[in-house]
Amino acid sequence: MEWNDNPIDPARALPPPLVKDHVLHITPHQIDELILSLHRFHDQYGALGALIDEKQEAALLSGFRHLLEHFLEEGAEIAWAARDLAGKHFQQKTPFALLMGSFNHLKQRLIWLVASNMPDPLEHYQEIDRLFEAAKRETARQYLLLETASARKLPENVMQGKTLIRIYLDWLEQVRRAIREDLAGFPLEPADRSEFARALRYPESLLICLDLKLCDQLMEQHRLIHQQASLLYAMLAAGRHEQAYIAYQEVVKKVAELLHLLSMLYLEGQTNRVRRFFDFLQAALYLPGRKFFCVINLAQLGKINRLYGNEVGDRALARVEEVLQQEFEAHPSWMYFTRGIAGDFYLVGFDTEPGPLESLLERVCRKVNAGEPQGLPVEIGLVHHGIELTYLSDLTTENLHLLVRYLTEEARGGSHHLEVGEERTERMFRWLREQYRKSVDLRGKLTEESTDIFIQPLVTLDDRRHIHAFEVLGRFRENGEYISAGLFIDDIITMGLVTDFDRLVLRAVVRQADALSRITRRLFINASSASLDQPAYVEELVAALKGPLQGFEVIIELTEQVLLERRMLVEELHRKHDIHFAIDDFGTGYSTLQTVIELALDGSIRYLKLDGSLTRTLSVNPASERIMQITQKMARELELQTVVEFIETVEQADRLEALEMDFGQGYLLGVPDPVPVWLGKLNYLESKFSAGKPAGFTL
Repeated sequence: MEWNDNPIDPARALPPPLVKDHVLHITPHQIDELILSLHRFHDQYGALGALIDEKQEAALLSGFRHLLEHFLEEGAEIAWAARDLAGKHFQQKTPFALLMGSFNHLKQRLIWLVASNMPDPLEHYQEIDRLFEAAKRETARQYLLLETASARKLPENVMQGKTLIRIYLDWLEQVRRAIREDLAGFPLEPADRSEFARALRYPESLLICLDLKLCDQLMEQHRLIHQQASLLYAMLAAGRHEQAYIAYQEVVKKVAELLHLLSMLYLEGQTNRVRRFFDFLQAALYLPGRKFFCVINLAQLGKINRLYGNEVGDRALARVEEVLQQEFEAHPSWMYFTRGIAGDFYLVGFDTEPGPLESLLERVCRKVNAGEPQGLPVEIGLVHHGIELTYLSDLTTENLHLLVRYLTEEARGGSHHLEVGEERTERMFRWLREQYRKSVDLRGKLTEESTDIFIQPLVTLDDRRHIHAFEVLGRFRENGEYISAGLFIDDIITMGLVTDFDRLVLRAVVRQADALSRITRRLFINASSASLDQPAYVEELVAALKGPLQGFEVIIELTEQVLLERRMLVEELHRKHDIHFAIDDFGTGYSTLQTVIELALDGSIRYLKLDGSLTRTLSVNPASERIMQITQKMARELELQTVVEFIETVEQADRLEALEMDFGQGYLLGVPDPVPVWLGKLNYLESKFSAGKPAGFTL
């Protein structure tokens, strides 16, 4: 086809559209002019070469010529002509936006013809608009149907079987099926109550995202997808297929982005399973619910390898893994496992009770030798031992390696059970400390290079969940790992090193004062009575408060016992240096009411931090709640503020808010992390909650 490059001249008299029986008719010459105008439109907006080639455009122009020749003349053929146009150009991969733009251009040109040549153009404007919009809707509907019917299937691979990926693939197929067949089947549900949201709390899901601080990001992407899906549903229900097609493309795009991220996380977790498993265990200590860690060991692996060869040993391990995988697939909401070192398997029970886990361990030991013959010349003998981790607040990688050794020794010694309760955990913790005493030089650790700080937020217990302050927590650095000073604190005190440690923590705060100032202006710092007794420490503290920390409100935390024993010193420090204090672990019974009242009245103390044992027993011991109520009323009378520690569940936070406690601290509201990590968290938090939503979160 040869094109006339002369533009349409509005002043030039074109044969006017004819009206017969209130039906609009256009001449072949007018159709030629409209198609020529459409070609120029494609050229003007850079579609030729960039979006379609000359052959594709020729087919597109031919299709629109056919549309103009038939559906304006015979309205009954609108749907058929639009379906025909959509089918051809979907196969040719003509961009949807270009197709819709072409419709809109032709409509505007035809309306111009009517407005220029008809005595009563409004009536025919409405008719043209109705016809073109109907054609666009049908074309868009066909594009949408063809798109959902021809969706590219992913190649079969192990990642498709992963829980979060499988859920989203199934969900997207539900969306496609609802579009093609029946909109009543559209998976319209709140994002926070969806299957994906529930599965994101499963151990396997937490393993791939919790330590990497990505769980919240995954949930945010999930919410955005569901928001877009709700818009898609609304457009479909309203018959607005042009907008629905665009919304569908956005849904598919966002799902693809989420699946790509999930695939990378699963792959990293799959290829680095033991390290990722240990990282998960460390991070999961911050989450609510009971937690258990078990070691399952093929005790005779070495003997099997010597007598029957490594191939038989590998087959025995594969059988154990097969049985554990079956159990995992049956109970993904609370258990996860990985193959460990040599003949070990590591298993975690998360947010569950001991009974189901003990039953699972018994089944595994029974099933490995049951069923179809395994072709093994020897029976598989398993030993196992587990322990509750609920009462631990910190574990380093080195701790975990020692813990595996502890559990393996217990299992091989014939103790095949699950150690449950705080007393058992403390017994294991004593064992860990003893191992450290044998291998760690505490004096060598007490250097500025080896000492760092973590910070943990104190959050308002109200609807807004604002961060009020941060508590400073001392940590040791060793081989790229952070070790909680709490593991050594008894030894530090016994060896007379606590003042050295307090001084190093203070210096770490000073070193990071600039970064801390971008996070908060209020810090809680722990100090021992021995440190406050040392003039050198007090001088360094005062110098810091008047120097690098001058812009901060610094609260010194003292235990009730220290407050009672060093009351005069506390009053002197407040009077001479305007230092303010918080009573830590309030409610353990050391202080007297008179001491608290007098120190509150002279302004020495500003905060009462309630002992975490009260929080942990809040739901089971009425006395704990009563103590909190009395403390809250007393604090109000004395113009003190209350801080409740060890908040780990939403139920605890809600109850404490109802009791009108001021601030909360615990893993539900924010976990301890290095200063740079919290700086990144708060930047993220500021962008996410700029609309004034709650700031408390677990990352």
